[in-house]
Amino acid sequence: MYPTHDTDWATSAKGNEWRRINGVVLVVGRRRTDGKYWAMRDGDFLKESYAAEALAKRAAENGAWIDAALRELDGGEWEL
Repeated sequence: MYPTHDTDWATSAKGNEWRRINGVVLVVGRRRTDGKYWAMRDGDFLKESYAAEALAKRAAENGAWIDAALRELDGGEWEL
């Protein structure tokens, strides 16, 4: 985890969208092979691919909020 503030979505130097929620870095990009979108949370790709960028962003964000809730329930000791 990164001990920095939350951010809004922004475009990286590689052209991928990224943001940080509760110290978790989210990245969304587009596959060249079929044009679908992938999502990554703290370096781990989500298993699904998405037809729209907004869907990939929502999937990444939802996972980050769930991770934060689990850490809080476990007294901050839970790791991704």
